[in-house]
Amino acid sequence: MLADVLVWVMQRRVVLADRAERLRKELPEVDAEVARLEAAEVVFGQFVDAERSGKADAPAMAEEFERVTTSPGAGGLLLVPHREDGMDQGALPSDYQAIMKIMAAADSRPEPAVTHGPPTGVGDSMR
Repeated sequence: MLADVLVWVMQRRVVLADRAERLRKELPEVDAEVARLEAAEVVFGQFVDAERSGKADAPAMAEEFERVTTSPGAGGLLLVPHREDGMDQGALPSDYQAIMKIMAAADSRPEPAVTHGPPTGVGDSMR
């Protein structure tokens, strides 16, 4: 009988240790989901409050959104398209085309970019 109790205790310990390990591995995923839901809850609450106060569609926000999303490179838009077979310089923005023309006319030896900055209008100062 004592041996049966010992076997039961050992089996129970092995099962619980396995469960604990699985839960430890699952915990970071659960924590991340909780954090995402908490953030969504805050954002949704802000939206509801803005709707109630009539500020959700504020003209200033619409103007700022327009400014931010229509500027070059805004919202993750590509400034330069992905290269494809048969693509020519005409697919590049005009300032990139100017750089390509200057570099094509330059000697074949390496030169610092600062040498070609002024003709492109870029200059040699940090932005």
